[in-house]
Amino acid sequence: IIIAIDPVTAKEQANKQSDDPDKTALISVYGNKTMPLDDNAQQQLADRINKALPRSAKAHAITGDEYRDESTKSTQDALGFIQPLILIFAVIALFVGSFIIANTFSMIVRESMRGYALLRSIGASPLQVFSTVIVQALLLGLVGSLAGIGLGWGMVKLIASGLANMGMPLTGATNPTVSDMLVGLVVGIVVTLIGAALPARNAALAPPIQAMNETVNPEKPVLARGILGTVMVLLGFLSWGFTYALAAADGDGGPTPWKALNSIAVGWPLGIGAALAVIGVIVVGPAYVSTAGAVLGWLPSKVFTVTGRLAQRNISRSKRRTSNTAVALFVGVAIVSCLGVVATSAKASVNSLVDTGLKADFAVSSASAGQIPDQAIKDIKKVDGVNHVVSNRVVLGVKYDGKAINGFTFATQPELFTKIFAAETTEGDAAAALKDGKLLVGKTIADDRGWHVGQKVKATAENIVVDKEATAKAQADYQAKVQAHVQELQSQAQQLAASGDLAGAQAKASEIEQYTNDAKNVDPKTLVKTKKVTTGKTLTIGAIVSNSVYRDFAIVNDDLAEQIGNKQTMFVMQAFVTDKRGADTAQVKKALKKTIKKYYTIVVFDRDEYKSTMSSMIDQMLMVLYALLALSIIIAIFGIVNTLALSVSERTKEIGLLRAIGTSRGQVRGMLGIEAAIISVFGTVLGLIVGVAAGVVIRAVYASEGLETLAIPWLQLLVFLLLSIVVGLVSSISPASRALKQPVLDAVASE
Repeated sequence: IIIAIDPVTAKEQANKQSDDPDKTALISVYGNKTMPLDDNAQQQLADRINKALPRSAKAHAITGDEYRDESTKSTQDALGFIQPLILIFAVIALFVGSFIIANTFSMIVRESMRGYALLRSIGASPLQVFSTVIVQALLLGLVGSLAGIGLGWGMVKLIASGLANMGMPLTGATNPTVSDMLVGLVVGIVVTLIGAALPARNAALAPPIQAMNETVNPEKPVLARGILGTVMVLLGFLSWGFTYALAAADGDGGPTPWKALNSIAVGWPLGIGAALAVIGVIVVGPAYVSTAGAVLGWLPSKVFTVTGRLAQRNISRSKRRTSNTAVALFVGVAIVSCLGVVATSAKASVNSLVDTGLKADFAVSSASAGQIPDQAIKDIKKVDGVNHVVSNRVVLGVKYDGKAINGFTFATQPELFTKIFAAETTEGDAAAALKDGKLLVGKTIADDRGWHVGQKVKATAENIVVDKEATAKAQADYQAKVQAHVQELQSQAQQLAASGDLAGAQAKASEIEQYTNDAKNVDPKTLVKTKKVTTGKTLTIGAIVSNSVYRDFAIVNDDLAEQIGNKQTMFVMQAFVTDKRGADTAQVKKALKKTIKKYYTIVVFDRDEYKSTMSSMIDQMLMVLYALLALSIIIAIFGIVNTLALSVSERTKEIGLLRAIGTSRGQVRGMLGIEAAIISVFGTVLGLIVGVAAGVVIRAVYASEGLETLAIPWLQLLVFLLLSIVVGLVSSISPASRALKQPVLDAVASE
């Protein structure tokens, strides 16, 4: 995007973004060669510049390559959260995939067990059998990883093409590097080997006679796992309860009599609770498979008497495998439901803030780095039907008692808390404090600095002001320079005329005229000299504001702000408008939009639009997260398919007998569909319980940051539950088709 603006406007905007308009942050230097300079030439040029720079400049020349590297690193640091976020979902996908790989190799080992037993009986060692399975895992991991790398490469190309069509081309390299591909290959193979290790061990250690009789790996007791997992889950929820109590205390004492516990950072018990809850569910899962089958299969067994009861019974045949399949779905659903609670609470908090706290009829904001021109505020005040306009201006570089606060200072009018926003204070009267010229501080800042109402603090700021003496001297020196140069040119013209060179004298006279005109038209601002002055004022804290919106701000009125800060560098970051009583709000809004249209980047929102804008931002972020999490759900579907396929393989003869005694194809499909639905709902219910609990605790932790209202998206959770049934039914299609393809006589035949 190229925008043409006049130099005066450009300089004015640049001055607003710098604390010293006489200085620039960057000077670009180009070599005198037509081709870009190589590394050596760049360094030589930088060295020569560094020798020429005075020490007072406080500047240093670096090569273009170094500058580009620094800029790239700065951009990467600013966007650094993206890579960890994607890696988190990659780890989730690998975690879920490891369960599916384990189930897949359980099926491979189960179908090949007689072959392994035969190898053992003729002298093969357990290590050789183990190696046989591991080699299969190595080959499958290699093929799967290569396919994944190719698919990922294709997806990146597709995304790049889509962005280019939208006018946002990715100018950097989009092809994966060799190291990227090697990392993906190694990770894929390692995860596959880990998933195959336990089935391979079972194949290697199973007694040959037992393997030949198809009695290998009888179901182990799950009581011990049930007790251990239940204890872990309870401890996890207790840790979350402690986190909730810490967050609710908000610095007022604590939930325990021990100061050391009360001062612990909430992130520790939150993270420990999450780890215990997730691992505990994985451990305890097999112990509750039978209970889940009985509860979740009760309704199907009443509606579909035969198929429902058979499915209910089959769920408990391999508790560990069933639990592992459910856990694959549990992880994704837990994260989705947790984010759903947090996002819904965020939207509810915004709506509550607007409905109960915001009294203004309109909010004005700008897409231009959040800056609203002062002239725009003046124009808005002149709109017919407007009653009050309150503008919040940022005051840069203010320190209190010599230290910067963890937040911002802004200037406003007393009407902010009487006409625009309902103030919540822990101490003092916000509106009265502003009117009386006192300092308002947010609760977070007050707690950090230990401030209280009535306390005096010294506010200071370094401001750039006009140095009148230096400016007068610069103007006098410039005039003297102009006069001296004009006299020199006049002397040269006289000499030329005396020598008879009338054309030369005439040219010199024209040069004098041009130089004089240029001197008259010089920009006076170039002769203005400035100096840095530290201004300070002792302020009395008049109120401590606890509203989530203003917890991280220090607030003063406009008069105080101009005494402390530099008026030239202040800018309006937000404005609120109320209309006159009885005015037509729709007409006022129309007039406001017409007035600010010429400013291009300024937008006027009414109350509903203001809420909707905030909510849409949250929804956009969630859409990205949901898209990434959908991958783990897709992986979980493959897990259910694999589990049912293994179950069908183990029950080939049983299914054949059922069909032989008259069970219809539809009943077989129904039985497997109900099994899959129970497994899917089991994992979903576990995920909803853990995810909602985590969301409730996270909301409490960030209540002071704006998540003041707890809202649980019951409809969304119900959709997840219904969707899990659909996922189960879809997952059963392939295994059921496989079960029905085999002829009945072949299925019941004995080897």
